[in-house]
Amino acid sequence: MIEKAASRFFFYFCAMDETEKVVLLLGSNIKPREKYLEDAVSLLEGYLGKSTAVSKVYESEPWGFESKTSFYNMAVVFDTRKTPEEVLHLCLQTEKTLGRVRSSVEGYTSRTMDVDILYFGNRVINSKRLTVPHPRLHLRRFTLLPLVETVPELIHPLLNKNQKKLLHECPDKSGVKLVN
Repeated sequence: MIEKAASRFFFYFCAMDETEKVVLLLGSNIKPREKYLEDAVSLLEGYLGKSTAVSKVYESEPWGFESKTSFYNMAVVFDTRKTPEEVLHLCLQTEKTLGRVRSSVEGYTSRTMDVDILYFGNRVINSKRLTVPHPRLHLRRFTLLPLVETVPELIHPLLNKNQKKLLHECPDKSGVKLVN
């Protein structure tokens, strides 16, 4: 009896200690774009702990709408013990803290900060509030370039391809360049 209880405790204790890799994409097209990215990384590290990988900053044309200001994007990787819903809440809190106002109008708009959950371990999540892996990540060069830099061998759990292969097959040919 004591051995069973000790075994259950050990299993529970070990399960609590496990982390999952969460990969986020940050984006801003309202100036000062680099400052918003830096502030977002700082806030997210306060919520989730020190990042394990941070990509360079990439500049790209707006995707899905017209704007005179291009986007700055970067990927940030964390190991977390938080649930996907908790991470989503913290991403939305980060956006709000940095001045993002979500419009009731359907479609894309300019924003101070956008934080997308691209991957959460190897989970596939389809809830009302969250879809992981991000459903369009394999269609966007501005997403795949920072992913290749930070998690090149990570396998997309639905497409069964790593990030390098996804970039090679990406139909998006829009201009994406490194920010100096």
